[in-house]
Amino acid sequence: MKTSGGNNRVHCRPQEDTIRETTQDLKQRKEELSQVNERLVGDQRELLRQQRLAVLGKLVATMAHKIGTPLTAISGHLQLLLEDSQLSPEVQQRVRIIFQQTHRLNTVMQDLLNFARTPTLSLEPVSIPQCLDQAMQLFLPILEKQGIQLKTHYVSSLPLSSADFPQIQEAFNNLIDNAIDAMPDGGHLTVSAWPQHGPGTLDHEPGICIEIRDTGTGIPPELLESIFQPFFTTKGLGEGTGLGLAIASEIVQQHNGKLTAQSDVGNGTNFLMWLPSWTERT
Repeated sequence: MKTSGGNNRVHCRPQEDTIRETTQDLKQRKEELSQVNERLVGDQRELLRQQRLAVLGKLVATMAHKIGTPLTAISGHLQLLLEDSQLSPEVQQRVRIIFQQTHRLNTVMQDLLNFARTPTLSLEPVSIPQCLDQAMQLFLPILEKQGIQLKTHYVSSLPLSSADFPQIQEAFNNLIDNAIDAMPDGGHLTVSAWPQHGPGTLDHEPGICIEIRDTGTGIPPELLESIFQPFFTTKGLGEGTGLGLAIASEIVQQHNGKLTAQSDVGNGTNFLMWLPSWTERT
């Protein structure tokens, strides 16, 4: 009887092993199915977002045509009025205010167009230092006027990036402009670039990391996650459209890159951008 019982235990072990392996296999398949479902949900959300952007693009294009043309005419007449020496100083000041607000409306319309359109990228080997230097040339008078010290640091062995030069320069422009706005009383703007493997699922690909750091007012933690959302702004009423960072983020995503931000209230904000480098298969 003892021998028989021992034989039964011996026969049970293979069955237990089979059950254990089957359970592990089912668990693994369940995890894989969950990951597939998450990717599917993400793809569906992205598709809906693209559809909304397409509708928004058509709407904005119509608005830009119907509103932009009369705004341009109004601006032209206001400029002529400002040159009229017969106007009293009080009237000239009122006309100047109207002209400034009209110019702001034109800027808002242009920002809307830039955000809503989905341009076809023309990827080419791009020198990131050259692109950054050209972008910063536009802001040198403002940097000097506001007492902002500019520092740049580019690693000498930096590879070329796979990018659309005008589009990625627009992203740089928006980030630099945001940094300047955060330092109305002066400060330091540091722009750096170095080779670095990509974030997340791109960590096997060579790329370039660009850092734009300011010593401005900083962004509260509860607002940091919202800064790349369209129309979100921490600026005062009439001081911003809330589209600059959203446009920069959209451009970087189109380049299969990544844009993140870190901030410390009172000490400044640090934007980190990762872009893929140029390869022959690009």
